[in-house]
Amino acid sequence: MVGVFINKVILTIIWGGRMLSRVSFRTLFLLSGGKQEVSVPSPLYEELSPMKKEAVCSDAQRRAQVEHAIVEAARLLVGPDPLDMQALLRLLGEATGAASVYFVGVPQSREQEEEYTYTVWHRRRPRVSNWWRELETRIRQHFPTPTAQDEVLHLSENLLVVPVLSAEERFYGYLGLEFSDGLPEARQEEARLLEVLGGLLATYFDRQATETARRESEERWRLLVEQLPEPILLAAQDRLVYLNPAGRRLLGAEEEEDLTGRSLLDFFSADQYEEIARQLRRLEAGASVAPFECTVIRFDGEERVVELTAAPVVFEGRPVVQMILRDLTERRRAEERYRSFVRTITEGIWRIELRQPVAVTTLPELQVEHLYRYGYLAECNAVMARWLGASDPEAVAGRPLETLRHYFRPRYLREFVQRGYELHGEEYALPGKQGMRYYVVNAVGTVERDRLVRIWGSAIEVTERVELERRMVQTLEAQQQAIGRDLHDGVGQLLTSIRMLSENLAHRLKAEQHELTELAQKVVRFAQEAAEGVRAIYRGLTPAQLYTEDLTLALEELAYNTNALPGIRCRFETDGQVCIDDPEVKLHLYRIAQEAVNNALKHAHASEIVLTLHRRDEFVELCVTDNGCGIDPQRARADSLGLKTMYYRARTIGGTLHIHSQPGEGTTICCRWPVGGVPGTV
Repeated sequence: MVGVFINKVILTIIWGGRMLSRVSFRTLFLLSGGKQEVSVPSPLYEELSPMKKEAVCSDAQRRAQVEHAIVEAARLLVGPDPLDMQALLRLLGEATGAASVYFVGVPQSREQEEEYTYTVWHRRRPRVSNWWRELETRIRQHFPTPTAQDEVLHLSENLLVVPVLSAEERFYGYLGLEFSDGLPEARQEEARLLEVLGGLLATYFDRQATETARRESEERWRLLVEQLPEPILLAAQDRLVYLNPAGRRLLGAEEEEDLTGRSLLDFFSADQYEEIARQLRRLEAGASVAPFECTVIRFDGEERVVELTAAPVVFEGRPVVQMILRDLTERRRAEERYRSFVRTITEGIWRIELRQPVAVTTLPELQVEHLYRYGYLAECNAVMARWLGASDPEAVAGRPLETLRHYFRPRYLREFVQRGYELHGEEYALPGKQGMRYYVVNAVGTVERDRLVRIWGSAIEVTERVELERRMVQTLEAQQQAIGRDLHDGVGQLLTSIRMLSENLAHRLKAEQHELTELAQKVVRFAQEAAEGVRAIYRGLTPAQLYTEDLTLALEELAYNTNALPGIRCRFETDGQVCIDDPEVKLHLYRIAQEAVNNALKHAHASEIVLTLHRRDEFVELCVTDNGCGIDPQRARADSLGLKTMYYRARTIGGTLHIHSQPGEGTTICCRWPVGGVPGTV
């Protein structure tokens, strides 16, 4: 039975190796396990002479011997053991009666382009010791390059050669028979045997090359997957057949033997059995399966969330399912911690996505319009949803940015774009149902390949803090005005009385030509200077022109009085387009300018100060610039009560304050107040 099976395999190889047309039907019968006796038709045979009868019997026996040699050679070629080329050549030589049988192998790689390999069987010992050199010379003479023809070639009167050429035209070498008594026409069976064995040998080499390539491919695959950090599992009919080290670590096993052969379903929870089995059946049937998430149970009972990507492959010659597991456990835990943090935090968190990214080189105004057209709120927490007027994040997620203009104002987006897609600690005021609401906003954009694709942001409401600052500034202003009134009504009147009494005394002493006349006149001058100083302090604490006149006149007077100081040049510039009616706004802007000038004089040691008041689109911009020693804005804001007060005043009127300075390069303090007093509405 084993012999019949091997012969059927041989038939399959010959059939698939395009050699069927060269093998006689008698040979196929022998290869398939049948038996044949040498016989000829009796009527014709009886008519032959005894000599011819002997020749016919001899030819029939030689054909049977050749066909038997084909079967035996095929057994060697399809057997599990490595091919014994010497045994194959000996079998060929004994079947044909050849004096020598050669196999000349040509190199299969460019590195050995000039090197041939020789396997030779001799019936008798060669007469010359360097017979292989003579053989190589003859081979190179007749075949300077590999031939594309695969028929038997008569190279000389006693040499038959056939190229060993596969069906894919892959050239392996030459198979040759050398006879001692020439090549009569009667040696057709030997030529046929040589041709059949050449084809079988080419098929064998093809199979060996394929097997070698497969082993090398599997070895490269093993070397690759052994080093990959992703767990890789191979399963055949729900059984594990291979795991890389990452896969063993994922399942909590120390050795591969602890896992191979076990059912894959042993590592999944029972509620996932049906889904996993269904996906495996689809993969084994050759269908594609999209990646899906599942939970893996380790040896120690710990559950790991993984994303499973699978595909059918061939491993060690059999079809298996290759699974790549991406461990998502830590990421899922981090996401859950983030969601828990977002749920409990008092800040508003949000993310805006763009359906179509916008180039960073686009004009800012066009970018703002693009954000409204293609932007949408991808996600936010409950705090942000409440600020946007929604009951929960799901109610507002996915809404176009255009429908959320009441929070994401054009001015806010324009400033975000102009500052390079980064805002840190920016303060904004928005009108709400219960009046103005104040927020500190941070935002950063994600830019990929010079295109803005999304915006992350957070905001915290500081309405209570701003209201507290407002009340503090109002209290401070009220105290200053009270002090001013006390100086004006109390100390000022006393100084006026002292001046008047001193003048009267000085006139009387002068009339009497008293020696104390000059002293009395000094008292008059001192009293007059003190009264003027009190009036100046009163005007600084309570600038009456702010309530009756324009802010421009108050700033002009501030610049004039500052310019009168020794060693100081101070001027005021305006475009004449600023007109503010709100007394509170005028007062706070004046106080900001006043404090900036005082800082330039006392701390910056400036010699030149410039006050400017201009209209910038929808804003009024007040700036004070000096050429002093400069400051560090962050440190100064933390340490200086004056700078903090300026920030408070700017927020009180709904404006913003910016300080631009570097040590040794002077300082510019700018306050921007939106026309109408409602920031973010333009």
